[in-house]
Amino acid sequence: MNDKIKDIIVTLVFLFTIISLFLINVIKKDTDISIAERRKLATMPELTIKSLFDGTYTKKLDSYVTDQFVERDTFRKIKINIELSTKGEYNNLYMYNDYIIEETYPLNKESVINVTNKINDIKRTYLNETNNIYYSIVPDKNYFVNDDNLKLDYDELKNIMNSNLDIKYIDIFNELSLEDYYKTDTHWREERLFKVVNKLSKEMNFNITNNYSFKRISDFNGTYSSRIVRKDIKDEIYILDNVNDINVYNYETNGYEKVYDLIKLNSLDKYNVYLSGSVSLLKIESMNTDSTKDLIVFRDSYGSSLIPLMMNGYKSITVVDTRYISPSMLSNYIDFNNKDILFLYSTLLINDSFTLK
Repeated sequence: MNDKIKDIIVTLVFLFTIISLFLINVIKKDTDISIAERRKLATMPELTIKSLFDGTYTKKLDSYVTDQFVERDTFRKIKINIELSTKGEYNNLYMYNDYIIEETYPLNKESVINVTNKINDIKRTYLNETNNIYYSIVPDKNYFVNDDNLKLDYDELKNIMNSNLDIKYIDIFNELSLEDYYKTDTHWREERLFKVVNKLSKEMNFNITNNYSFKRISDFNGTYSSRIVRKDIKDEIYILDNVNDINVYNYETNGYEKVYDLIKLNSLDKYNVYLSGSVSLLKIESMNTDSTKDLIVFRDSYGSSLIPLMMNGYKSITVVDTRYISPSMLSNYIDFNNKDILFLYSTLLINDSFTLK
């Protein structure tokens, strides 16, 4: 076979491939949601004279073609694996002993100071000598990886927080390890947080029972699994086995809910099963405790899976997420007098805190 015939064959195969992919993409039905990426996919944009001339139609069409391309997940997986094998990372994500680790370097000092300012504003506005006030920092799982290039300066973060807050700090770093976090997600695992709760109970002087019983309720593919496709890595979600004596009032829905919202198992993020996910204001009341103490927790999403383990140590726990409610509104819902106060924030929020109101 001479070179000319080879060139013709290669050209015909290439044209056949391109034309076939084009026809398949035209014929195939659009997909609404990418389960792998946990997001809605772009739809065919409407063509108007304005959108055509201002360029928005072209941009939306490009997103649509990219999102709806046939076997998109397969091609995406190939690209990710190539970059992981050649560069060792993909979009700031790394593999470490089957754990997907995200780079959070460098430390954003302005953001850390913003957090301390927010805490101090709440303290000045609502808190007094009747309150026992604490704060704690939840490290990202990259803290437990022996690679300083992947993580921010945790010592400097602590120093900034401590120098700007006149509040008792509870250090939980030594109570955690990499195994206490999900492999495919940024969050920690509720069933692994015994040591954290014990440390908090000693420092905050509340009693807990350690006879926790958990049950597995679902497989779990965390937020990182939407960015790195690794079907061989699996997580599982566990919850406390018996919490029937706990009432959770949701101020957003003006009604009582369960500690674990099992409906969220059908959502794109199953971690939201813990305290219904991103909720601005909750009040948890325990019917099976001798405690007369009340707690108010200012938290981010990490608190959702920790707080259920603290429920038998308090008569009530009010859960506040000031990413979704302004602190100026809290006096309408909360009596702060004679309450324990815990500010519990992850380093992910502290290093990117400008969502706090």
